Amino acid sequence: MYGYFINLRAKEMKIALIRRKYVFYGGAERFASDTVSSLLAKGHDIHIFASTWSVDGGKEIVFHKVPIIKIFSFLRVISFAFFVYLKLRIRENEFDIIQSNERTIFQDIYRAGDGCHREWLIQRFKHISWIKKLSIILNPFHRAVLVIEREIFKKNRYKKIIAISRIGKEEIKRHYHVPDSDIVVVYNGVDLERFHPRNRQIYYKMIREKHSISQEEIVLLFVGSGFERKGLEYFIRSIGLRSAKPLVGLIIGKGKRGRYIRLARRLGISDKIIFAGVTEKIERYYAASDIFLFPTLYEPFGNVHLEALASGLPVITSIMSGAAEILTDRVNGLIMKDPTDILETTDKIRYLIDSDVREQMGREARKRAEYFTHERCLEETLGLYEEVLKRKKGERYYPKV
Repeated sequence: MYGYFINLRAKEMKIALIRRKYVFYGGAERFASDTVSSLLAKGHDIHIFASTWSVDGGKEIVFHKVPIIKIFSFLRVISFAFFVYLKLRIRENEFDIIQSNERTIFQDIYRAGDGCHREWLIQRFKHISWIKKLSIILNPFHRAVLVIEREIFKKNRYKKIIAISRIGKEEIKRHYHVPDSDIVVVYNGVDLERFHPRNRQIYYKMIREKHSISQEEIVLLFVGSGFERKGLEYFIRSIGLRSAKPLVGLIIGKGKRGRYIRLARRLGISDKIIFAGVTEKIERYYAASDIFLFPTLYEPFGNVHLEALASGLPVITSIMSGAAEILTDRVNGLIMKDPTDILETTDKIRYLIDSDVREQMGREARKRAEYFTHERCLEETLGLYEEVLKRKKGERYYPKV
């Protein structure tokens, strides 16, 4: 007996989603949580395979604990990939779709939300000392990630790949020679009600008073964990510019703060840099800010861009972010050619000091965000699911001899 029933009706799929940490903070994590909510609303049966979760899924989501070896970062990566493989390999027939949002070696669909680690290292090497380069080369974590990444893009490890930007798709093709037809670009969606310009009327004063920020100060917002990759150093350096109005840097995210606090002290702007940690109420911080600044060294997309646009904030971001490809320079955002060039960044900040310019660009930002709905993203993803299901059905009933 070579086959079994696979449900192709869009409302009754049993879906396994893989993510090592299923938490509330981080743009990618918020996107994943919103996607799960949308799938549940359409009647799908959702199973999350994770080692850690801090989101209460109630009775609707089934969580499956994946054990990991916690002592070293490279062992966490390897052990998660290994144990999730063991859990799903023997249960493969239980699920219509297995989608991994993590670097794992067993899935129907791999969503390359973290981009290519190989490309990140290439970009990182441009900005660090030879000693740091040597430490990266010798670090088993990076070797482990690269080995797993190479395995993912082998033909027998996936049926389809989701890239979250055109630049992300080109990186996968360039580094791993994956056929163009195997990769589908599906841009993220954003919650247009949660992230909305009207939040400014509710939370602007509240958040500013909480962090002792005056109404006259212009707040530049940074949202993201993984401070080095996302360019926090260059964000902080940019706050030190002389401008017509005082600037404040508001930082939301999780990471090691020490070197960045010391940098702010050396620059004499420690009183202008606020680390606010992580929060489930991130929409309030967009509402209290004036400019979203994200000088990332490498970012396959960055859902925080959509959150900022939807909130009506003008965005300054790097050409190294996939989100730059959805922006029109000086219309709904400003694009940096080199995120490490502080003069370039400060020129763009000065351009937005004028409140009339900020307001006009903020209105255009909201218009641009309105294309990137969760509904559009979900429909494109479900269309891909049905395509993969048809292929799986053919493979089950007509196996290779």
